[in-house]
Amino acid sequence: MERDTSIQVIYIVSNAHSGSTLLDMILGSGKGCFSAGELAFITRDTIMEEYCSCENKISECEVWTEILKEWETEREISYQQYQDLFWRYERKKTFFRALGNRFRPSVSFKKYCQATQQLFQTIQKVTGCSVIIDSSKSPQRIPVLSNIVDVQVIHLCRNFTGVLNSFKRSSTKDIKAGIEEDNPPGRTWKVLLDWIFTNFAAEIFGLGVKSQKILYKNYVQEPKILQEVHSFLGHLEKDQSFSAPHMLAGNTLRLKGELKINSKVGFEYKLLNTKQLKFAKAVDELFPFWS
Repeated sequence: MERDTSIQVIYIVSNAHSGSTLLDMILGSGKGCFSAGELAFITRDTIMEEYCSCENKISECEVWTEILKEWETEREISYQQYQDLFWRYERKKTFFRALGNRFRPSVSFKKYCQATQQLFQTIQKVTGCSVIIDSSKSPQRIPVLSNIVDVQVIHLCRNFTGVLNSFKRSSTKDIKAGIEEDNPPGRTWKVLLDWIFTNFAAEIFGLGVKSQKILYKNYVQEPKILQEVHSFLGHLEKDQSFSAPHMLAGNTLRLKGELKINSKVGFEYKLLNTKQLKFAKAVDELFPFWS
C-alpha cells in the first residue's frame, strides 16, 4: 500500500511516566497540529466510556464521535478484527513479529496498516489538521506508521530514577479522573526490564526512519529545543501553559485544563527508599544515553 504523505505523524515513543502527555500537548500547539494522545487506546473495550480532554465521555465528544463514525464507514475490517490485529502487532511480546513485518508484511499486517491509515485520514478530515501527534509510546507501532504516513519518531527518554519514582505511586481506578484501572506500586525489577526493553526497542525500530532522541530533563529545562522538532511551533518559554482540546487518552494531566512546563517537576525522588534510590542512580550511570 502507498503511504499518505499528506499526513505527517509525530510519534512519541517512550516509557510510561516519561512526560509524553506534556510533550504531546506542546507539539500539538503548533499551527495545523492535532494532539491525539495515546491513539492506540482507541482499541480499548472501555474507550467509549472514558473521558476526552474536553471533559466529555468519548461517546459524547463531538470530535471523536464524528471521527469514529466516519472511520467505521471507511474501514474494510470490523472493529473487533482491528482490536485483534492490534494485539497481534503492537504488544511487547510481538517485538519479533513487528520487526519481521516491517520488511516482509503479511496479509493481516497490511490490513491492519490500511485500517490505521484510514483512521489518520479520518482524523485529518474531521479536524482539518495535517500534523497529528500520537503519543501511544509503543516501539512496535513504528513499523505500522512508517508504512502508512510521513512519520517523525521522537524517542523520549526519562532517567530510570524518575520513572521508578513515578511507578512507586499507586492509584485507584477512577474513569472520570482519567485512571482507567487500578495501579499498585510497580516492582523495581519489572520497571527496570520495561525501561530497558522500551528504550532498546525504540532504538531498533527507529533505524531507517526519521527519528530524534529527546531527554525529558532537557526539554523541560530548555523548551526551545523542541522548535527543532517541528517548524510550526511558536516561541517556547519555561512556565508556559498548554492544553489539548480533544486528547483521546494519556496521563490524567490531560483532564486538568492547561498544563505548564515546570522545570522542577520530576526531579525529587521521595517515593524511593535509600536502597532503591542508590540502585536507580547506578542504573542511570550505566545507561547515560537514556537518562
